[in-house]
Amino acid sequence: MRITQRAAKSGALVLVLAGLGGAVLHSLPEPADHAVRPTVERDLDTWSMPLDGYAQPGWSETGYAESLLDQSCLRDVGIDFPVPWATSAGLQAESVADETPERGNDAPALDWSRPLSKAAADLGYHRPSARGANRDGWRQWAEDPEHDAAFDRADRSAVDRCFERSRRALGTDDDEEAQGASMTAKRLTYLAADEARREPAVVAAAARWRTCLGPHAPSALPEDPHGMPTAPMRQALGISGLALPVTKPEIALAEHDLACQQSSGYREALYDAQWSRLLHVTATDAAVLAAARPDQLAVADRVARTIERLAPDAPEGVD
Repeated sequence: MRITQRAAKSGALVLVLAGLGGAVLHSLPEPADHAVRPTVERDLDTWSMPLDGYAQPGWSETGYAESLLDQSCLRDVGIDFPVPWATSAGLQAESVADETPERGNDAPALDWSRPLSKAAADLGYHRPSARGANRDGWRQWAEDPEHDAAFDRADRSAVDRCFERSRRALGTDDDEEAQGASMTAKRLTYLAADEARREPAVVAAAARWRTCLGPHAPSALPEDPHGMPTAPMRQALGISGLALPVTKPEIALAEHDLACQQSSGYREALYDAQWSRLLHVTATDAAVLAAARPDQLAVADRVARTIERLAPDAPEGVD
């Protein structure tokens, strides 16, 4: 059934990552001397990066879009279980929460390599809520005994053809090469963001940011914006994990933070340093990227449009 398909796909990713990890562990460090062609245009506002075109959309939104497309075909083979509601924003937030560096993921979602966004006016330092992913509804749907029984009764070849048709339509019928390129792009983008913060121009801009934000901070500032908010700030502002509601003092500090990042030149300096670092990669990484097409932004767009077109309406009050 559908949940098994997702588990199998995740397993393939583990194999890809294991292969890449072995290459790093059993060879000397390589120079990053292979030039790569950017897959997107520079855009400071969206924080686009050269390898973005290789980065696959998150598993939550991809799996949901696939399930939505599967429905009509599965109904023809005797499996008629409408997919529960979900929102694109909630699914994207769930994907980001699942692909986190705190969990030891060395190739986290691209959002983890970007500074505070302009959403500070609404969210402060909170990340978007994953409530719209409707994880409980999805779990109940996937674990419904009648759902399982319908799959058991159906012709396996016919079911597989339904899955294959949906994935071809979305462009998610990828292979290990595409998955490997995606993980490589995310890993390199995350590492470039981390390394860029140590560039002299970025460090100097961070000092100006501290001078700018100091009068508005409830406690001592970290060395650069990446450390915001600190543990004492979280305590002072009443920030508890991702719990809502967002407080007015938190929003005010985040807005001052963003304004100081801009006026100090920090965001521009960080963006330039990160972009530049991604224009050259090692021979090993270049080979992984060259084996795939940088078409994942188009895939993400098809996934989003499919969800918008076919998803059931969310309950009132859910974004």
